Amino acid sequence: MKILLATDGSEHAGMALDFLLCFPLPDDSSVILLTVIDKRVFVDAESVELTAEQSEALHAVHNTVREEAQAYLNAAAQRVSERGWAVTVQLRSGDVAEEILAAAEEAQVDLVAVGSHGSSPVRRFMLGSIATRVLMYSPYSVLIVKQPEAAHPLPGREGEPWRVLLAYDDSAPARKALDLCASLPLGAGDSVMVVTVLTLVTGFRQDIYQHLSPVWQQKKIAAKAALDGAVVRLHGSLHGVTSRLREGASSSHEIIEAAEESRSNLIVLGSEGKSALQRLLRGSLTGNVARHAPCPVLVVRDD
Repeated sequence: MKILLATDGSEHAGMALDFLLCFPLPDDSSVILLTVIDKRVFVDAESVELTAEQSEALHAVHNTVREEAQAYLNAAAQRVSERGWAVTVQLRSGDVAEEILAAAEEAQVDLVAVGSHGSSPVRRFMLGSIATRVLMYSPYSVLIVKQPEAAHPLPGREGEPWRVLLAYDDSAPARKALDLCASLPLGAGDSVMVVTVLTLVTGFRQDIYQHLSPVWQQKKIAAKAALDGAVVRLHGSLHGVTSRLREGASSSHEIIEAAEESRSNLIVLGSEGKSALQRLLRGSLTGNVARHAPCPVLVVRDD
């Protein structure tokens, strides 16, 4: 697997690196470490008439930023190399999100990983503009690493097991997410919970009629059968597989609530739509889960 990790040396970026190093990736995986210097900061400064002394100071600051970024990349690369993965580094300048997407396209990666803001009840909503844009426009799978809450500690630390929640609706992206989960070399103490959500229309108590409808009952039977099939698929390679069929007015709310209840430390789900426009129009589920999740979120794109 080829992974692009966008990092800037911040706390969130460092957390993303820690999470990635714990991630059960294949041994032959390779990692591209990317840092982007936001060129707009220096362009804005250079657009103002500066004295020779100010220009020299600005140039010195720019060089310092590049040197610090390169030093951080080299240190991070050492950690990745010690993990046993092939690693390369890139230092670019420009619009951060655009450069991340361009680097991913050039390398034809399998996964783009970015750090984002914390996940406390207040900060959880602030996904971050860079992470949001990467999630929206990346044609590749995206891993958003958020600062975990106390109930959702990062796996791999002090024997903390993986507790993966797979949101499954039997769509093509969901089946690809299922295949990815099945391929993870999880241990005996790790677990995967597969969750399927049936959406209820609750206005004017329509959910009562919905429950009584034969169509709804058939839909529920089909969803349960697909859910059972996903569990069988996972049982072939993993231990500790469970499933839940939930009903509610909001799929994203039910997924997040299931993650809270199970203390999941990773949510995996398929993405809606392939094009940027489709993801914009249909990406409310993915965006809501990524924004409000109490733990990292892996959004799997369907090629």
